[in-house]
Amino acid sequence: MGLHMSSRRSIAEQRVTALCLVVFSSLLLGMVVWEFILETGSPGLRTLDQYFLERSSLHNIMPLFLTYLVMGAAGFVGSIGLVHTYGAGQGLIAETVKLSAAIYFFCSYWLWSATWIVQHKITLLAENPASPSDDLLQIFAASDALWSLAGWGSFGPGIVLYAGAAWLLSRGARMLPRAAAGLMAALAVSQFLSFLFVGLRGFGVTNVEGAGFDFAFLNDILFTVGRILAFLFAAAALYTEKGIFVRSRRG
Repeated sequence: MGLHMSSRRSIAEQRVTALCLVVFSSLLLGMVVWEFILETGSPGLRTLDQYFLERSSLHNIMPLFLTYLVMGAAGFVGSIGLVHTYGAGQGLIAETVKLSAAIYFFCSYWLWSATWIVQHKITLLAENPASPSDDLLQIFAASDALWSLAGWGSFGPGIVLYAGAAWLLSRGARMLPRAAAGLMAALAVSQFLSFLFVGLRGFGVTNVEGAGFDFAFLNDILFTVGRILAFLFAAAALYTEKGIFVRSRRG
C-alpha cells in the first residue's frame, strides 16, 4: 500500500515538473515573439529619451516583471524536479545542479525582472517623463549597468546547470531524455563560447542594437531556441517516464 502511494506521488511529481518546464518554454517562446514584434515595429536605434519614456509607464513594465517572475519560478521548480527524477543516487552532482539552478534562475529571471522596476523607479523622479533633465538621463543611463549583474551572474551557474542536467539526463534509457541531454550539453557549450567571445572581444560587444548577424547574435538565437527545445524534450521525457532511468550494463 505504502509503495503504491509512493509510486503514484512520484508520477504526480514528474507530471507537475513536466508542466512547469512546458510553462517555462511557452513563456520563453512568447517573449521571443514579443521582442521580435517590438523590434520590427520600431526599426532603427531608439534614443535614451525614448527608453526613459517607455520605462516610465507601469503598464509597460509590470507585465514584463510578472512574466519574468513566473518564468523564473517555473524554470526553477522544473529544473529541481528534473534533478529529483534523474539525479537519484548521484549525490554531489545532483546537489550541485540544484544549487546552480537556484543561482541561475535568480540571476537570469528574478534579478532581471527586478531591474525593470528599478529603472521605472528612476523615471518617477522626473516631473515630466517626456522631457527629463540631463542629470536624470545620466542616472538612468548608468542604471543600465544593472543588466550586467543578471547577465554575468548567470554565466557560471548556467554552464554548470546545463552540463549537469545533460549528464543526469544521459542516464535515461530512452531517446527522449537522451535527446534532451544532447540539447542541454549544447546549451552549456553555447554559454561557454559566449563567455569566451565577450572576454576576447571586449565588453562593448554586448547589448548593441543593429550589430548585425555576428557570432554573438547567432549564438544568442541558437541559445534561446535551444532552451525552448531542451526543456520541452525534458518535459516530454518526465511525463512519459515510468521509473526505469539507468541503462543496464552487463558485468
